[in-house]
This record gives sequence, C-alpha cells and structure tokens, in this order.
Amino acid sequence: MLNTSLCIRLTAVAVACLGVFFSLTGCAPSFTDPDHRTPGTVKDDVLIQQLAKKNLRLDLDHLPDERIRVSVFNGVVLLTGQISTPARKERATEVIEDIEYVRAIQNELTTEDFRGVIGRQRDAFLSFKVNRSLNRSKQIDAKKFSVVIDRATAYVMGLATQFETEAMTDIVRDVRGIKKVVTIVEYTD
Repeated sequence: MLNTSLCIRLTAVAVACLGVFFSLTGCAPSFTDPDHRTPGTVKDDVLIQQLAKKNLRLDLDHLPDERIRVSVFNGVVLLTGQISTPARKERATEVIEDIEYVRAIQNELTTEDFRGVIGRQRDAFLSFKVNRSLNRSKQIDAKKFSVVIDRATAYVMGLATQFETEAMTDIVRDVRGIKKVVTIVEYTD
C-alpha cells in the first residue's frame, strides 16, 4: 500500500514538473506581438526578395544601364531604381504579382536619366546617415522599420503604430540631404 501511494505521488509531482518545464521552454501556446514580424514572415520576405530578383532577371533580361532594387517588408514589395521604358516598368510589376505571399507592390522605378556611381554613392551615404540617426533615437524601435534611399528619397517600410511612424518619418526627414519621405507602413493600432 505504501509503495503504491508513494508511486502515485511521485508520478503527480513528475507530471507537474513536466508541465512547468514545457510551459517555460516554449511548448505552450505563444502569443505574438502584432508590432513585430515573426521569424516566418522574415523568412518569407527573404524568399520573396530572392525569387523576385531571379524572376526579374529572367523575364526582363536587364539592359546595361538598368538597375532594379527589390526590397520586401512583411510581404510588401518595393521596387526602386531605373528602367528604360514605362512598358518595362509595368512588366516588372506583373512579374512580381505572380509570386506567392506578395501582399502589395509599390513600384517606384523611374524612366528618368540613368544615374552613375556618384549618385548611388550619395544615396549610400544618406542611408548611413539615416541609420545612424535611427540608432541614436530613443523614441522608436528601428527594428520595426526598413529604410530604402533612392535619388535622395527615403522610403520607410514597416509595421508600427501611427505615433511610431510619425516619429520615424520626422527623424528621417531631419537628415540633411533627404528630399522626400514616402511611408509604406502598416499600422498596428
């Protein structure tokens, strides 16, 4: 009798300990923060970007002066750079639309004069200045955003509250050399 009672108690303690262990190690249901992308979403964004670049390269067969940059945040695709004709710009959007998990496309490709290395270096320097300002800011969580600079225009992509987006936009706008700020943000509030 004594052994049976002890065995039952030890089993109950072991089950309770396992329950605590599993709940602390992540086997319990988890609730995601709507303000942050999940690891699965980040992985999907990387796959969308890789597939978009590949499909654009195969379908459009880039001309020598064309430069297409593909940026993805939470399933939203941003196309920036230069392309030779409006028809090719439209075709770039069509190529991206067929990719799974693409939720929206913002095509900011231009058919203006092609820029050289100096213009692209200027954008790279602006990008450095913007990132430095964002990392110094205590108002926002910079991980909620991605900033793409093209022709001194800052494209702010992200998943945040309206307040955070306004704060982010103000920080980017205050960087010397930025001519325009375009927000492509999904609001969480």
